[in-house]
Amino acid sequence: MIARYLKGELTFSEQVELRNWLEEDPNNQRLLDELEDEETLSKDLYFFSTVDKTQAWENISKELHTASDRSKWSIWKYWKYAAAAVLLMVLSYVFVLNTYTKERSDISQEQVPEPKNDVLPGGDHATLTLADGSVLSLEDMTDGTVKQEGGIRISKRQGQVVYEMLNVEEKAPVTYNTIRTPVGGQYHVILPDGSKVWLNSESSLYFPTAFNGPKRVVKLTGEGYFEIEHDSNKPFLVSTLQTDIEVLGTHFNVMAYTNEGANRTTLLEGAVKVGSGANKRTLKPGQQAVGSGDIRVIDIDPDQAVAWKNGYFQFESESLESILRQLKRWYDIELEDEHAIPDTHFTAYISRNTSLSNVLRMLELSGELKFKIEGNKVSIQEKKH
Repeated sequence: MIARYLKGELTFSEQVELRNWLEEDPNNQRLLDELEDEETLSKDLYFFSTVDKTQAWENISKELHTASDRSKWSIWKYWKYAAAAVLLMVLSYVFVLNTYTKERSDISQEQVPEPKNDVLPGGDHATLTLADGSVLSLEDMTDGTVKQEGGIRISKRQGQVVYEMLNVEEKAPVTYNTIRTPVGGQYHVILPDGSKVWLNSESSLYFPTAFNGPKRVVKLTGEGYFEIEHDSNKPFLVSTLQTDIEVLGTHFNVMAYTNEGANRTTLLEGAVKVGSGANKRTLKPGQQAVGSGDIRVIDIDPDQAVAWKNGYFQFESESLESILRQLKRWYDIELEDEHAIPDTHFTAYISRNTSLSNVLRMLELSGELKFKIEGNKVSIQEKKH
């Protein structure tokens, strides 16, 4: 909760809980004050990246067990270190990138050299292909009406494209639009029925401008997060190259990149059916369907699947090869030698709004690898011990 507080992400109920905790003991407030001090925390983060975390935690645990017969201050001292160690693990080892995660050999900001080569993160970039074949660059357009015809109004509003049905005849001919995000792009679209779709980089969504048929059908390539408006009379169907996902009204994520090996559909709310023909599996919230033909269902943390939509990379013992594929899509980079990627795994939680050099610097804290950026090319070297 303290980590979420430092990032400014607490809900109202969490703010009340934190305030109650602070009022329980003046030492709690003192600990929070120290953790809010950017200069102090920066020193601690740099120090924490240099120590043996396992041994340090064992030492703290030992002291906590032997402190029961000591004064309150003695116990508090070690609990302070334990709490700080846990928080530093969250902030440094799990890599919450904000103003606190600055790797520096000296605290002075002026003495931290800026990287000569760097790559900025992606952003809200997309094109919209209309039924007549015309292609619009959404990032170049100002907010307002993009086009209005056939009872449909298409608008751009604060980084999203919105479809509204004004007066559409039931038997009107169906027209289709396609929204595409490039490498390094993402976008949010609100469909004619009010359903919401967030597209990740290098993705596309093909959809009708009005859902007049018995089903609401869209086609996805790449990755998208869906929040579907409930309509028991019109099931919603997401079609990919490998599989189909059928829902009535729910929240789910579909990852269908062709270079990822297998489709992954993750359910957050409601229920979905994944597959085609007789080979369909029904998911419950917190489950993920993997594959297309022979579908496996596994239990996962759904937050990991939608971290990209919330502005983060979240890796859980993820291979460097998989991580680099995600970085390539978001930062539009190339690898110097894709056939020589070390077999290394990482657990990390990193903002997608930071530069590439910051992301790679966090991965370098493992002590195993060294990255070099030249233009839009990245090379990897294993450190010799």
